[in-house]
Amino acid sequence: MSYSTVANSQVTEVFHAVDLHPDVYESLREPYSELPLDAIVSMLVADPELESRFDSDRELFELLMDKVRSTLAKALATDDDEALCLVHRTLFILLDMHVASATSFAAANQSNHYLQQMRNEIERAWLASGDSSPLARISADMPLTDALRHLWSEHSVSNHPLFDYLETTATHGQFIEFFRSDAALNIRFFDLIALILVGSDEITRKELVQNLWDESGNGNSARSHVNLFRQLLDMVGADNAEDNHASSLGWQGLAGHNLFMLTCLQRKHYFKAIGIMAITELLDPRQYEKLVHGCHRIGLGKDGEVDYYKEHISIDVVHAQGWLENVIVPLDAKYPEARGEILQGAMLRLNTCQDYYDALLGMLQAHASAAAKA
Repeated sequence: MSYSTVANSQVTEVFHAVDLHPDVYESLREPYSELPLDAIVSMLVADPELESRFDSDRELFELLMDKVRSTLAKALATDDDEALCLVHRTLFILLDMHVASATSFAAANQSNHYLQQMRNEIERAWLASGDSSPLARISADMPLTDALRHLWSEHSVSNHPLFDYLETTATHGQFIEFFRSDAALNIRFFDLIALILVGSDEITRKELVQNLWDESGNGNSARSHVNLFRQLLDMVGADNAEDNHASSLGWQGLAGHNLFMLTCLQRKHYFKAIGIMAITELLDPRQYEKLVHGCHRIGLGKDGEVDYYKEHISIDVVHAQGWLENVIVPLDAKYPEARGEILQGAMLRLNTCQDYYDALLGMLQAHASAAAKA
């Protein structure tokens, strides 16, 4: 098993693969620089004796935190792709514990304070590194709903060339690559809405519950969005992977997933999560129309393969209006001091989405170029 590719939720497999026992901790003391951060954390997350080991050896934990900080510094200060991958794979593993199987070692370590300290360190550094300069150009007098629409319409990701490429040029194989890359977040989305519902204001719950009901197929499990997407993967030959293809994602795709997870899980980021969800509903329909046109161009869609995306074209238009009127407006009236957090969340979503679409388009074009030369 390659440690550099460990990024999935099946951390117990890693645990058994490396035959973790007390001597492993001692053996890691010197070669910390040789093992990548994500591999180390995968082993720790899966260790049922994790807390007692660090309780009895705080120096070992400090060595681990030194590793975290040095990897973060390299990733965020230099935009080093390899270091960014390590950071976001590590954060993915730490966040995925909160939706792990209840029978896994990861579930037993869900609230471990050592892992939480590590996660906090990564999240603080990453969120602080984001570009929020466009927010300074938004007038404080502009209604919040208008400000969100302005951020969306003015950001280059709102009309990304990836979807022009999918509409006019992409092959069947390239669509498979796209669907695989989209799987982890789309299959997790039901959980994200459920998480943001916990502790939500009563004035917003009708809209949130409607979103959850739509995600669940309005009571028809065969039409739940998770099942529609899994059906899509099967019908186009993309396969369903245990980790929903998360292990094949670059740092850009993992960053988008991590942004949703960390903001929906933590109450202190509640308003950021609201902004992220609202801007996502604005962002998707226009892009998905082009995607569906591209699918029809290559013969996909006659048997319901792309129903997942078709539903989001119509439903998300309704959701976008609902989020703005029934969530953003009442929250802005009740918590005017939260305006900045909501806008920051929206900006973070737009920026991570831009990175993801840029990387994905580059990958598809590179593969097409390589195939043409072969």
